[in-house]
Amino acid sequence: MAETRAERPAAMDATVSNSRLSVEGEACDRCISLQMAGSATAMAGGLSFLSACNDDVVGAEAVATPTPTGTATSTVLPPTYTATDNDRLNFGLQLHYLLAAYLHRALDGDALSASMTGGAGAAGTVSGGRRVAFTDLSLLAMMREVSEATDARIAYLRRTLAGAVTAQPAINIAGGEGSPFQAIAITKRGTPPPAFTNFFDPYASENDFLLGAVALSSVVTQAVYDVTWQLAAALRTGMAAFAAGIAASDAILRNSLFVRADADVRVPAAGQSNLFGRAVAMALGRDQYDGPRAMESDAPGIGGFAGADWVYSKIDIVNYNWIAIRRTPEQALGILYASAASVSSGAFFPAGVNGTIRVSGANTY
Repeated sequence: MAETRAERPAAMDATVSNSRLSVEGEACDRCISLQMAGSATAMAGGLSFLSACNDDVVGAEAVATPTPTGTATSTVLPPTYTATDNDRLNFGLQLHYLLAAYLHRALDGDALSASMTGGAGAAGTVSGGRRVAFTDLSLLAMMREVSEATDARIAYLRRTLAGAVTAQPAINIAGGEGSPFQAIAITKRGTPPPAFTNFFDPYASENDFLLGAVALSSVVTQAVYDVTWQLAAALRTGMAAFAAGIAASDAILRNSLFVRADADVRVPAAGQSNLFGRAVAMALGRDQYDGPRAMESDAPGIGGFAGADWVYSKIDIVNYNWIAIRRTPEQALGILYASAASVSSGAFFPAGVNGTIRVSGANTY
């Protein structure tokens, strides 16, 4: 049964409200509330305001060198750096290489052509993954649209960067025990949910593929939001539209997963979890690597069931204020390296990414 705000049960309103109010920090009264998925074009105008948004998201570029004290600490901070616009664009390109690799391998069992992967830095190949057995042709058509859009954005970034373009690094997109996807599928800070008593394989089914795609796409989307507003004015307008396109593709993935989750069982069997529950678990799995400030965990997943007859959606990637969630490069790399400590490689990028922006943050709890 479709929900309306007027008809939504009071218990559900209280649950959502309490969830949003539990997040650290106060409301950002200077920010503009941006809804991305259904209104991706809003990003083009909205990104220019993010620099004034006190959402406490700070990258290594803005972190002052700490003053030594008499108290020893085991926290290793990432090195500070001064990034150019090319550095920021190349960081976005590195993340797009990963998303494209996953989509190509899952849809067709192949990879990006060599003409789209060359450049400066250590060039690498894609390991792991396999073609998914799609039976839903409508879903397959939408996934091909997302894949083609991702390829087109890679081509756009490479043209924009010209001689400064970086190469595709070594990428690991394996699933199963000990894999990068398993590392971000469950949280280490608690008992694994029933859905992940078996190792997560994003190539096992269409539903598993969507869970993996949403996981990677959310990180790419949020990281591109963060670097876009830092670009020079001459680039910012075009890249804001670029970011809006990413939001639209991300919305296709999230909505596709939501539709399937809505059709799933409301009350799973003992020891099992439905798709809504699995999406929540994976959002929390990502959140463990990006620091103590809640990001997706204030209202994780893509929606859920409420009571016997109600369902709510969470297609937009927004926080408790309906502000676009963004992650700094250091936070994004923490997830993709599967490390809350500051490291320069791991998980999806076994040799790290190419470019100036390549070290994850000290994102420990």
